Amino acid sequence: MTTSHSVIGGGGVRLHVSETGNPRGKPILFIHGFSQCSLAWSKQLHSALAKDFRLVAMDIRGHGLSEKPRDAYSDSKMWADDVRAVITALDLDQPVLSGWSYGGVIISDYIKHFGEDRIAGTNWVGAVSRLGDPLVQPGFLGADFVGLVPGFFSENIGESVAALEKLIRLCS
Repeated sequence: MTTSHSVIGGGGVRLHVSETGNPRGKPILFIHGFSQCSLAWSKQLHSALAKDFRLVAMDIRGHGLSEKPRDAYSDSKMWADDVRAVITALDLDQPVLSGWSYGGVIISDYIKHFGEDRIAGTNWVGAVSRLGDPLVQPGFLGADFVGLVPGFFSENIGESVAALEKLIRLCS
């Protein structure tokens, strides 16, 4: 059975969190990528992992069912505060942080601001560890991916969905 939680993150942003699995098991906190939501972890949340682990997936700010404030994305401390808020609110004892794509940047933000004392480890799933010029140089991400970026930011649902469909094709 999956339980939903509402957690208040950095700057008072309401975050949506889904939880399943063994409530006494070792917690794994899943952090999805940019322009995605916690549904990206559906297979993991509904797998044999649920027998032994407490599985928690958050919708990062501005994504999925979490609140979408304007101008609340540029400070890495806010992303770190959101992860810390989930760990604290759900009383996750030494979770493993598992990040996909942009989720790796959020893990890096968390460790930068809060260190490693409250987590057991990290799991990087095709994740990036930082943003900036080296990441967007030709050859690293690839022209096909970089060409999709405007669609990820589009407020037009058709453009956004088309970009995501193309991203899924690039990943498989």
